[in-house]
Amino acid sequence: MSSAKSCFVLAIFFHLACGTPPKAAMPAPGACPKPEAAEEDKVFDTGKPPLPPGLDCLRWPMPDERKVSSPFMDPHHTFTPGKHDGTDFPAPVGTSVLAPAAGEVVWTRAVSKCDDAAVAVRFGDGWVYQVHHLSRVDVAPGEKIVPGRRLGLSGGEVDAPGSGPWTTGPHLHFMLVHDGAFVNAERYLCP
Repeated sequence: MSSAKSCFVLAIFFHLACGTPPKAAMPAPGACPKPEAAEEDKVFDTGKPPLPPGLDCLRWPMPDERKVSSPFMDPHHTFTPGKHDGTDFPAPVGTSVLAPAAGEVVWTRAVSKCDDAAVAVRFGDGWVYQVHHLSRVDVAPGEKIVPGRRLGLSGGEVDAPGSGPWTTGPHLHFMLVHDGAFVNAERYLCP
């Protein structure tokens, strides 16, 4: 494995273990470079651990955008076949992304060229949800939020600021993590 890939793997591990966002590599001049297929080790939980007490389900992050373009562990995902750590919901750029549950913002990553703008929220012991590829971030680390609070605006347009290099079109990447393992968020969304 190349040293660049090793560093990326370590950054992802540190991100999961410590709750801090991994740093993206500096982009080359011009368009955002497209990454090679991801080979990092990810931990997946294919079961359905119970949500924190008092929480039956999670609200949809974009209530009017419920179509899935790439499911959890998608074997056909462009960049991470079989290791897709979230669920992709296609949506027009600028769609409000709302908090699925009350919690505290753990970290945010600002909108910048070739970097993935994102928000992570801890909403119970061992539970974190994350929203990625934002065109705007509306919350700050440490902020307490209520269900339905706008976290930011969706993005994902190829090479647009905040989208990062891992997009093929406008969408929201929604991740759910329990005790450091990625879980299928679709199993937890309210009907």
